[in-house]
Amino acid sequence: MSNARASALGVLPGVSAQEAAQVVAGEFSNAIFLPVLPERGPGADPVGRTAGMLSAISSDFSTNVVPSGWQISRTQGIDMQRAHDFLRQDQDAIEEHAQGFSERFTCTVVGPLSWCAKVESASGESLIRDLGAVSEVSLVLVEAVGEHLRAVQRIFPKAELTIVLEEPHAAAACAGTIPTASGLNSYVNIDRARILDFWAPLIALARNSHVGFGIAMGIDNDLFIEPLLNAGATNFFDVAANSCLGDLIDQNCTTYWPIKSELTARENALDIANRITSLGFVLSETVGSLIVVPRPTSVSRDWAAARSAITIAREVVDLLNDEDRLLGD
Repeated sequence: MSNARASALGVLPGVSAQEAAQVVAGEFSNAIFLPVLPERGPGADPVGRTAGMLSAISSDFSTNVVPSGWQISRTQGIDMQRAHDFLRQDQDAIEEHAQGFSERFTCTVVGPLSWCAKVESASGESLIRDLGAVSEVSLVLVEAVGEHLRAVQRIFPKAELTIVLEEPHAAAACAGTIPTASGLNSYVNIDRARILDFWAPLIALARNSHVGFGIAMGIDNDLFIEPLLNAGATNFFDVAANSCLGDLIDQNCTTYWPIKSELTARENALDIANRITSLGFVLSETVGSLIVVPRPTSVSRDWAAARSAITIAREVVDLLNDEDRLLGD
């Protein structure tokens, strides 16, 4: 019988690829990922890393750093070279510390909506104002993610791979609340069906590559869970209070459960268990599809906070995997 697992979603503190890889391989022995270390500077952050992956496919998506953030440059500059170097360093480090890994490996990239929300055109406006540009990014991202998957498969040929798109701006794009450069107006809202169209090629890539797929949107994901489930997504985030939770569990989807900092490990474990059993499921029969993760803010500040949050996540998992101890103590 499979057990619940502890993991995280990518971003960690510090500037050492070796240290981050050692922590990931040691603390998350059956659900690892490629760390993202933004403190190293431009190109090491999620948007910069994804820019580097895109620019490796097409120089049209090369970017450089400007005072307001990332901007399309269409030429390979020093920032893209740094992004490529950081990615290679991180791949080398995780290979060294997790040799022979054969369980769950998660590849995270910034999705087309959120990437376009954070990258400017030459005019200073976000690319998200141009839906044609968003569509182009989506298609190029398919090739970039495919290359990334092949690189990970060369490192860990026996691993169970999953693609996770980070789309924290998806709900705001749908609601039309992403501000323009001046801050005086907002970009027009994007229809939910159009947003799903941007994701469709990436879902197809995952399906054709026989890997898992999910989109991490934060807590504002209610609009998208059901259509993503129907489209073939297999991994879902922040679903505790969602009306589709029963369907996700029934279809054996992987569900990610962020720990609540105001609760103890036991209280977190009981909260998760109660939400599952209240829907009529047997905890011991469902824990294999659960992944417990710290909140991103708790593992990105510094290593003291990160290690504390990781310890709690692992304690929650230990309790979920031992129902007698969870309910008996």
